[in-house]
Amino acid sequence: MLHLGVAAALALAAPTDLGTPAPPPAPIYGGATTAPGAWPSVVAISLGNFLCTGTLVSSNVVLTAAHCLDSQPDLDSIVVRLGDDIRGPGGAVKAIAYGSDPDFCADCDDDIHDYGYIVLAASQPQAAPFPRVITRQEDWDELMYVDAPITLVGYGLDDAGGTGVKRQVEVPITHFSASGLEFRAGGMGLDSCQGDSGGPAFARLGTGEYVLAGVTSRGYTCGKGGYYSVPMGGLCWLYDDSKLDLRPPGCDACDCLETAPDPQGCGCRDATAGPLSGLLLLLLLARRRRRGPTTSA
Repeated sequence: MLHLGVAAALALAAPTDLGTPAPPPAPIYGGATTAPGAWPSVVAISLGNFLCTGTLVSSNVVLTAAHCLDSQPDLDSIVVRLGDDIRGPGGAVKAIAYGSDPDFCADCDDDIHDYGYIVLAASQPQAAPFPRVITRQEDWDELMYVDAPITLVGYGLDDAGGTGVKRQVEVPITHFSASGLEFRAGGMGLDSCQGDSGGPAFARLGTGEYVLAGVTSRGYTCGKGGYYSVPMGGLCWLYDDSKLDLRPPGCDACDCLETAPDPQGCGCRDATAGPLSGLLLLLLLARRRRRGPTTSA
């Protein structure tokens, strides 16, 4: 990554729309198309010429990334699609409201609060069961540590350069921020990519239940790993702005989950990680995982 020049880094920041030929994709994440009907709560978000992913966390609220909405799109341009392929029949739902975390900070090094939501015009009970956000300490301690597996799901670029089909891949967590409210995962050709922005990172409990561990935020060149916002960091804002309450009982201040890595305990913190260099930071912030679809939605 460090050998890329500034011009190359800036090129990554330029959005691709339907009128612009898509650049050849790097071979990415080695994932697979999901089984028919799998992950029903994972949805595609068409924003005019752009594509993101999101997760239904209730029958009518989709959790996604703030940067997918930072252009303040018209509500009429936002269409949420259920199903396995955005080109499939039916499954399109209009949005009636959306919001972005006011603490979203695209220029920050980490913990950028990349949380957004979309309210749907019609409830989608057929997409249940809706995944629980990790809010219990016992779940966090079981699932969230370096090398722990997570499953990424999204409609973004695949190895062949296609987009708009729901895919999944399992990757390991590789690093946590100092607060633990953001983590890094993937690499070695296993990754999320453009179009997967806002999509889920699921972790599987010993009971077999998949819970929502992260929201896809940003990353390096596809295949080299990405950054994920821990949903707990946005739950108080989500309640204040949308009145959807995903907080656990007795946790009105959203301070009841200890997420900070314990280097003396689980070894979660990557002690060798230092501050990002200027160019590395530029590459990181440039690489939002939103994409212009290669085919009209």
